[in-house]
Amino acid sequence: MPLESLSPYNTAMGKQQAQVIAVSLNPAIDRGIEVPNFAIGAHQVGRQIFRRAAGKAVNLARVLNLLKVPTAVTGFIGRGQQDYFEKTLSRENLACELFAIEGQTRENITIVDPVSKIETHIRDRGFHVDAASLGKLRKKLGLIARKDVVVCFSGSLPEGIGIEEFIELLQICQMQGARVCVDSGGSVLRGCSPLKLFLVKPNLLELSEMLGAEIRTCEQVLRAADILKEMVQYSLVTCGAEGGYIFGNGVNIRGHVPMDPAEVKNTVGCGDAMLGGFLAGLLTGRDVKDSYRYGLAVASAAATSLIPAEVHAEDIQRFYDQAQIEQVKHTPAKRV
Repeated sequence: MPLESLSPYNTAMGKQQAQVIAVSLNPAIDRGIEVPNFAIGAHQVGRQIFRRAAGKAVNLARVLNLLKVPTAVTGFIGRGQQDYFEKTLSRENLACELFAIEGQTRENITIVDPVSKIETHIRDRGFHVDAASLGKLRKKLGLIARKDVVVCFSGSLPEGIGIEEFIELLQICQMQGARVCVDSGGSVLRGCSPLKLFLVKPNLLELSEMLGAEIRTCEQVLRAADILKEMVQYSLVTCGAEGGYIFGNGVNIRGHVPMDPAEVKNTVGCGDAMLGGFLAGLLTGRDVKDSYRYGLAVASAAATSLIPAEVHAEDIQRFYDQAQIEQVKHTPAKRV
């Protein structure tokens, strides 16, 4: 469903205007294979548990859609997979317009061992984006970004889009008044730091790369907060099973949801669910603290499903009630 036909951004959800635009520069077809007692070098039989159109931006859009936040998707797609992606997203009531690229959309594989609870992730590089296609996306973003929209760039950069080209895309959205979020690698986040983005969502490894210093402990994260607030309005730092932090606008919050490890089925897409829950909270009138709690609950709910970015209301409520949130103090520092 082309975005321009949804004037101006009506989504498939009852012709509502999209509140979030998810930009997918390097989408993927995600496959999950369950292999009990998986061993490297062995010949084993697995069971495919999912195969679906994905990538971080698509997973984010899925979660927001499930949370009743009108969302649309734009970006690139390998020409051979365009019909599959667009039909899939249309069935899920997600408006999308993806620009076809010569080459194949990457395919990512996650091997889930239900015995050891260990996941093995194999990620492909993806296609090369040509200058003409990049120009089409620039034009599209200039038309659809506006001050009442959050534009989220989620995922890795494909070949053909370096940090300079990426920054230009972000600036196009900012010039239209949109709030811009980036969920990508640490070097990309570092390159974006002069733009004063609305939100970034690094994990600890990405945060270390972003700031150029090893960050592992709670104390190191808290010291990093002072640097982050100079770069971005909100920083959503994820720490896997340990929960995470939200910093910005006077807020320094640590959160965690206690979970029985036996409940965790698949962690693919949990970070996207976290971001989706947080944005859904903000866009439906929750304050930052409660939005963060909601994001933790959505991420935890996603972890209980074998299918990435699949969440259910009853699980979200259960984990929301269990979430542990606290305001944390830190000592201002000039460097990490």
